[in-house]
Amino acid sequence: MQTYQRNIVAGTMVASLALGGAGTALAAETAKSENNAPESTAIKVANEGAASSTLISAAASEGIFTYDQTALTSNETIANLFRRATAALCGATDDFAASNPLEWKLSVSGDVDNAFSATVDELASEDSVKQVMTCTCGGNPADGGAIITADVKGIPVTHLLDRAKARAGVNTITFVSSDGTELSMPLSYVAGRHAVISYEINDEDLSASVGGNNQLWMTRTSANYFVRDIIEVRITSEKDVPAAPGEGAEYPNSPNVGIMSAAAE
Repeated sequence: MQTYQRNIVAGTMVASLALGGAGTALAAETAKSENNAPESTAIKVANEGAASSTLISAAASEGIFTYDQTALTSNETIANLFRRATAALCGATDDFAASNPLEWKLSVSGDVDNAFSATVDELASEDSVKQVMTCTCGGNPADGGAIITADVKGIPVTHLLDRAKARAGVNTITFVSSDGTELSMPLSYVAGRHAVISYEINDEDLSASVGGNNQLWMTRTSANYFVRDIIEVRITSEKDVPAAPGEGAEYPNSPNVGIMSAAAE
């Protein structure tokens, strides 16, 4: 074998060993003694590469993960998404025609000392809240599209309890819609999820988004419990309290979280 061929073979072998991180020096010495010639350029490069490939351990990095709900879904998007799935997502059976949501009347009855009927406008002047809330289909997968986040304005359900002077021991609340739909839930569940009877979404009447005159909104609850056009709220004490939304479901609704962007500080 000619000298330059032996040098190429030796250099290739050393380079391979260098990548493996072992035996570089021994291979270099063996190749040099075998052909009794000065160290080849390939061997020098391989040795230099091995010397400079020392691993450096970096200090552990730490950080804080945070998120917010400042990105609101437009009313146009809400209308396109939720009006097409009215029956499935919002427990509705009719197309909801909006009149004047502030003139809509609500009646509160049941085991109360002060049953009453009042317009939404009257109740809103007594107590109204505005908060960012999320409405999502219970079967919406991670990063799914059946979810909206909106600035919701409405009457707290707890205000209706106070105004009606609910009696001790009440445990059930039933919402009755104008189309006859009735939805009963544990009173503690509804109160604990900051429930409101909304009349505005993103500073516009509901007719610009979900449709109708009013709609029940709650946190951490899937959209099929968001009944609309409520005309009566019954507060009662029941021997058998109705099941909480999602109870016993294989996949109860959970908040949908996605990472939109990340930045180092």
